[in-house]
Amino acid sequence: MESIFYSEEEIRSQADARGFFEREAPPFIESMERENGYPFELLRKMGERHYIGVRFPAEYGGGGKDMIHESMVNEEAGAQSYAISCARSVPHHCAYILHSYGSEEQKRTYLPGIFKGETIVAEAITEPTVGSDAARMKTRAVREGDHYILNGEKRFQASGAVANLLIVFAITNPDVHPSSGMSCFVVETGGSNIVALEEFDTMGWKGLRVVSELIFNEVKIPRENRIGREGQGFPILMDMLNSERIVVAGSLIGCARSCFETATRYSMEREAFHRPIRNFEAISFKVAEMACRIESARLMRIKAARMMDAGMNVTKEAAMAKVLAAENAFWVANEAMQIMGGIGVTTKSCVERHFRDLRVGMVAVGTNEIMRLVIQREVYKGLEGK
Repeated sequence: MESIFYSEEEIRSQADARGFFEREAPPFIESMERENGYPFELLRKMGERHYIGVRFPAEYGGGGKDMIHESMVNEEAGAQSYAISCARSVPHHCAYILHSYGSEEQKRTYLPGIFKGETIVAEAITEPTVGSDAARMKTRAVREGDHYILNGEKRFQASGAVANLLIVFAITNPDVHPSSGMSCFVVETGGSNIVALEEFDTMGWKGLRVVSELIFNEVKIPRENRIGREGQGFPILMDMLNSERIVVAGSLIGCARSCFETATRYSMEREAFHRPIRNFEAISFKVAEMACRIESARLMRIKAARMMDAGMNVTKEAAMAKVLAAENAFWVANEAMQIMGGIGVTTKSCVERHFRDLRVGMVAVGTNEIMRLVIQREVYKGLEGK
């Protein structure tokens, strides 16, 4: 495979990742879909290959590479299963916070276990009444001497029901604007004061152990478990979301690629009216459009990743990458299902599973509408500065 957008080393790395996930992921997909089984063993295998924390320094157990590699690996994981790519990428999002804002002690305490796939970590941001408007969260952490007392509820934490470590955002100063009154904490689970309830049976993302309620009741957090400065939580969250959106764009593109390849092969084999259906423009034009949409989304993801690796501000580009990947990928899955007809809506094809996962992808990590809100804000900001 040749590419003017990837170096030879990057192409080899992507091929290696593709081989790993094609070989290792399938046995876990069925148990996740049918039995809600979490892929603990697969995460440990990823850890052995440095496929968790690809872009973080080797001194903490990471892969020592960059965002372009991180997002490529997530594309290969997503090509097999969005749920698996999410189980792989949530540790990235949490590790980014710890690595960028945590103390040296926090990094050395928590990052190696995360990167080995031994520590299951989850973000605790969304609440029952707070989604896109994260600044209005109600969870509170009150300072009492050398500790904080945490109370509140969170919701929709991927891996939340099995996590033994949480990155929790909470309001520490309700008397100021939330952008200055929110803080971030690393919280170890296991005590009776933290309860994770599983009620939702989501249409996609099976096996991710997404919680309906994560309840904190008088949870005592040592002051040294605060990440960054008190009141720095909102800027930390906004910074992390840029990285998260680029990585998630990779997984969405991977799902779309899988649907595209499956439907295209099917169009070459399936015959109707005495010829392969690829010979009908109603089918072949869909294939052409699918190819265009996947490539455009991938190029936007590559641009955002390259910019981040160069130390540039990627708020606009990360949002563009995510919304293009989400909308194009779902369109591709929908058209792939149309090409395949009846067999496409059965579980004999991966398209049905990707379709469900990709529909959820237009809501998670910022809805399509929120992505456009971010993009237009950055566009106008750029024009006003001229």
